[in-house]
Amino acid sequence: MWWDERITPKGEWDDTIALELEHAKSVLVIWSHASVGSKWVRTEAHFANEHGKLVPVLLDDCRLPISFMLNQTADISTWNGDAEHAQWRKLLSWIEELVSASPEEKAAGGADATPQEWRHTFGITDHGEVIFDGATISRRTAGGTFFRDGEDGPLMCVLPAGSFTMGSPDNDPDKRDSELPRHVVEFAFPFAIGVYPVTFDEWDAFLANGVIDRKPQDSGWGRGRRPVIDVSWDDAQSLVAALSEATGEHYRLPSESEWEYACRAGTAGPFAFDEGIGPDTANFGGSEPESTTEVGRFPSNKFGLYDLHGNVREWVQDLWHNDYAGAPNDGLAWSSGHGAMYVMRGGSWLDSAWFLRSAARGRGGASDRTNFVGFRVARDVR
Repeated sequence: MWWDERITPKGEWDDTIALELEHAKSVLVIWSHASVGSKWVRTEAHFANEHGKLVPVLLDDCRLPISFMLNQTADISTWNGDAEHAQWRKLLSWIEELVSASPEEKAAGGADATPQEWRHTFGITDHGEVIFDGATISRRTAGGTFFRDGEDGPLMCVLPAGSFTMGSPDNDPDKRDSELPRHVVEFAFPFAIGVYPVTFDEWDAFLANGVIDRKPQDSGWGRGRRPVIDVSWDDAQSLVAALSEATGEHYRLPSESEWEYACRAGTAGPFAFDEGIGPDTANFGGSEPESTTEVGRFPSNKFGLYDLHGNVREWVQDLWHNDYAGAPNDGLAWSSGHGAMYVMRGGSWLDSAWFLRSAARGRGGASDRTNFVGFRVARDVR
């Protein structure tokens, strides 16, 4: 029943369940008066049992299916919420034993791939990142879920609905008039944003398929997982249009407020890192090398997003305004304003640290192309 909320009626229901059961490290089956009569629950429990990942839990005073009577079962039918309850502790220890990394994985650094505590993720892993696979992303999808729409799509992360204060505080010595007045922005619905800036690999995949026809230059630094550069705001629009066409989803550039919400990740200071910014946390002016670096080289913020400070400035959807007077407070892009200039965010490999602040803003013409500007994509979650 849990999966019914996320799967569209396209005949993938049983395939999706099979995929998730296969990749799960533990399968919690809750026996109740309702579930013991379900053929689907018993089938899933049999699969989990055969693969050594079943964690059976007795929720009601009910008779277990005969084939599961010999399984050790955590009986929480009388549990009152006490964290030290013996059966509750037993249940937690069983789950921990199944999902904990093996000694070999820990020795290889596998523990570093564990999702941060705020995430509620599930699915399979790809290079240590949690991927949501085989089901539909919807507004019920938990914040922190990573997913990819198709083989060539960028890695995305669902950000939860919420609110934040946009702009610079009065006590920021580097604040600019363009970052004022501070204002609260509220997101009524979740949205998804790229975990990384769009890379040359991702751009070139669409180029090879003939979907887009322009090959940006790489300034001799290489392509691959470096962020795509030499792209204008107009070029970015061609890529999000191609993504939308290929996936049937609405890809776009993030609004300026979405970008700052993603960058801050719940923080209120100049940077998303408590220790501030330095050569160990971002690629910016004065750092080595004096070029772009592969995405993901520096630490992520608390949302698990990379390169929002430094590496490349990033185009967003909004037209430029000299300040935030009259700015939208609903998370939407500001679509009226300076008709020839669009907003850039994030700072780049050649910018000073002040320009990497979460609130810092830049601008450029719709056709401007440089080797210090790229972009990341956003996607509606419906």
